[in-house]
Amino acid sequence: MVLESDRLFIRELTINDLSGLHKLQSNPNVMKYITGRPKTSDETKKELENILHNYEVKNINFLVLAVCKIENDEFIGTCAVIKNEKKEYEIGYRLIEEHWGKGYGSELIKLIISYCFDERNLDYLVACVESGNVNSIKILEQFGFQCINELEDEGTIASERYYRLDNQRHYDV
Repeated sequence: MVLESDRLFIRELTINDLSGLHKLQSNPNVMKYITGRPKTSDETKKELENILHNYEVKNINFLVLAVCKIENDEFIGTCAVIKNEKKEYEIGYRLIEEHWGKGYGSELIKLIISYCFDERNLDYLVACVESGNVNSIKILEQFGFQCINELEDEGTIASERYYRLDNQRHYDV
């Protein structure tokens, strides 16, 4: 599966993406709102192996993909559509820090929404964002996601916002 926008394409990860994935996940600024800490090379390798295994077993409920620039095939991040513990399809993305602030996040969310609603025919999507991650919050709200809950994260002073976007085609009469 490959999805394209003007500047980006999304494809399945391969073992050759390990160094780019580790560059992404070893950056404390990238991981600040995800795990709170960078991942080790061993953690990244195990995560990639798990993702590749999910491709092999055709697990469409756990889909993590590479995000690349069309102009040069450069790996710049990942995106995901994962069925969470509430049986809802949750989306997310991570970009290598040097690619922040260039509009890639908005371009990527538009691709993910289109894939989920047009190809997967999902009824709605959810996204969870730490309240301090204002740039990701702006992107979600720009595309019509509504904050439906805000929860305090136990053990920290942070809170997490829970967003939802309905597929309007399912509600049109």
